[in-house]
Amino acid sequence: MRKCVSLLLLLFISVSVLQSQTIKHVLLIGLDGVSSEGFQYASTPVMDDLISKGCLSLKTRAVLPTVSAPNWATILSGAGPEQHGVTSNEWSMNNQPYEPTIKDDAGYFTSIFTVIKKQQPKAITGMFYDWDWIGSFINPVYLNENKFITGYQNVTSAARDFIKQQKPLFTFVYYGHPDEVGHQIGHGTPEYFQSINDVDTEIGKLITTLKETGLYASTCILVVSDHGGIGKGHGGESKIELEVPWIISGPGIAKNKILNGPNDQANTAPTIAKTLALKTPVEWIGRPNKDAFALATDPKSKTSAWVRKPFCSLKEGVYSSPQPVELKSLSPESIIYYSLDGSTPGKNSKKYTGSFTLSEDVTLNAVAVIGNNSSQVITLKFSFTEGIHSASLKTPPSSKYPGNGVNSLFDGLIGSANYKGKQWMGWEGDDFEVDIDLGEIRKIESIGLDVLQLPASWIFLPSRIEFYSSEDGIQFIEQGAYNPADVDDLRKDGPVLLARTFESLNTRYLRVKAYNTGTCPTGHPGEGQKAWLFISEVEIE
Repeated sequence: MRKCVSLLLLLFISVSVLQSQTIKHVLLIGLDGVSSEGFQYASTPVMDDLISKGCLSLKTRAVLPTVSAPNWATILSGAGPEQHGVTSNEWSMNNQPYEPTIKDDAGYFTSIFTVIKKQQPKAITGMFYDWDWIGSFINPVYLNENKFITGYQNVTSAARDFIKQQKPLFTFVYYGHPDEVGHQIGHGTPEYFQSINDVDTEIGKLITTLKETGLYASTCILVVSDHGGIGKGHGGESKIELEVPWIISGPGIAKNKILNGPNDQANTAPTIAKTLALKTPVEWIGRPNKDAFALATDPKSKTSAWVRKPFCSLKEGVYSSPQPVELKSLSPESIIYYSLDGSTPGKNSKKYTGSFTLSEDVTLNAVAVIGNNSSQVITLKFSFTEGIHSASLKTPPSSKYPGNGVNSLFDGLIGSANYKGKQWMGWEGDDFEVDIDLGEIRKIESIGLDVLQLPASWIFLPSRIEFYSSEDGIQFIEQGAYNPADVDDLRKDGPVLLARTFESLNTRYLRVKAYNTGTCPTGHPGEGQKAWLFISEVEIE
């Protein structure tokens, strides 16, 4: 037993010494707005190569709220918002909701730059970024180079010059390009995936510079993201916003390994400190990701190659007619297996050979397989409505609460008191208006809206609902209205059905308008702020 313990201790010391001898430089690359989901559907040959020579985590968790400033502060400081005090993008040294748990003489929380400079005063450090907020969180006295530059390609050029001339110990390079495209065009769009590829090209240029200067063999490279996104926004608590890719590659790092254990943004700075054999401060709550280090925990640890998960051509949601489905993977050598009964797919499941059609409610699970390695499983639920030919919204819901698409308004699933449930669509300050084609002339006895009333969450009933019909789907005539204020016995908290009956309404086309109350009322904590309107279902009988 004594020999065994001595052997393990010697092994641990040997690995630590090896790391401190071989890792002399660290390059941290920040990607803003890249989710684990989006990363898997983008072409990233440079980052793929880093992964083959290092480790990838697709389960790294962002901090809440899932916006940039709190997460970059956490990545760079090894602590969460409750320690460093950054809770929104509006944070600045002159606008702090509360003081950090510890700060230096200038008021800054301890960052990785602080730790490096205090323990290695002669170390050269720098950071280059195209979002000016990044520079506001770091005390500039701990930086040899601190540059805000417009344009992601210009960021690369400046960072390359710095690396060539200074051969720095630590460099942070930040790219806001994917987040900008996500906000302008939308996350999950071809343009969004292309933006990730654009940044991958820039990372390739940085690596080329490391090789040209002779630094590559002794450099640890990390690529991290702050949050994902839905539609054109982010800030919610969905998995796609919370889970981000986290890559580490370099001397002493395990090769071609998927990190399946839990990992957090706060672990980034402590991991960097470990690679440079630095002591971490007590105010940091993050810890090094030890699974990423070769032989650090288990000398017999097996690697597991990364396989991108398959992509489905049909978005999860509710449809009014049969829909074709195609599955594909960016890895041409992978084989896709799928199931339609909710079971977990594998090599014994149905093999995908070509497009197929869905026409009834199913749960589609699919996985990509290369050899003995499998991707993450994609799970998509599809429902099909009856009696609705088509429907369209005049104003889309907020990206924070998009529901499952317009057809989900007719799937018969009523939202609960939990406004974060997928059944709910939310409009912040905007009105709701939907046009409905029933496919044929029908007698309408009643039309209702399932809405939510939760004043404590700034969610209010509509001030008025109007019902219209049309003979041609172009010219609509009002058939009646509903004013919630005229009804005394409505539920004060939770889901509420607001319905209107009709005696002789025969039509094919309908329009329903629900007017947002506008702002939170006088005396409410959010007085004067935009009110929310939540709708889960349009009930037509």
